[in-house]
Amino acid sequence: MRARRTCALITVALGASLSACGEAVDGTPTANDTGAVTASTQTSAPTRSTLPPVTTTAATTTQAPAAQVAEYMGTANGSYYFTSPSSKFECAVVTAPNPVAGCHGALPPDAPTVNPASGTGTVAPNSIRVTGSGPGEFVSTGDPAFHRFDAPAKALPYGSPLRVQGFTCTVDETMGVTCSSSAGHGFTVSDRAYRLW
Repeated sequence: MRARRTCALITVALGASLSACGEAVDGTPTANDTGAVTASTQTSAPTRSTLPPVTTTAATTTQAPAAQVAEYMGTANGSYYFTSPSSKFECAVVTAPNPVAGCHGALPPDAPTVNPASGTGTVAPNSIRVTGSGPGEFVSTGDPAFHRFDAPAKALPYGSPLRVQGFTCTVDETMGVTCSSSAGHGFTVSDRAYRLW
């Protein structure tokens, strides 16, 4: 599938203008060539970043209505599942016993190696997650920890936030999946890049 390049002129609060171009990295072509920008403000610096920082004014930020939480509820109490519209990522917010939001899927090739779920050494991660109290991180969970096994998970529309007990997850056509906690930690991941904070 061919990615489409979009460009936007972003005006920073100090009056300077920046030109930004990007390609859809979630695996679906952009809907139009208007250069619309969807962004959120990040208050803490990421610990590792291969995604460019985004600066925008509130006037250029658009967001779809919030997702209806009940539509994403799994059969296990406190579990909520979704996929990216491209189906490259399967994600979940699990609120008990240990609150976590995470995804598995087409992780970027430069994701750092991690400790395996069992054994010693290091392996390629199969998931990315953020807990209720710690920063975003890549992990090897052994089995797919964020996959819904009882039924197909519903796609979370681009720009529509899913808010569940202190976690917020969104999918952006350009940046990929973002999940953050009310503690100020999170991750953004696509099949090409990531950011952890």
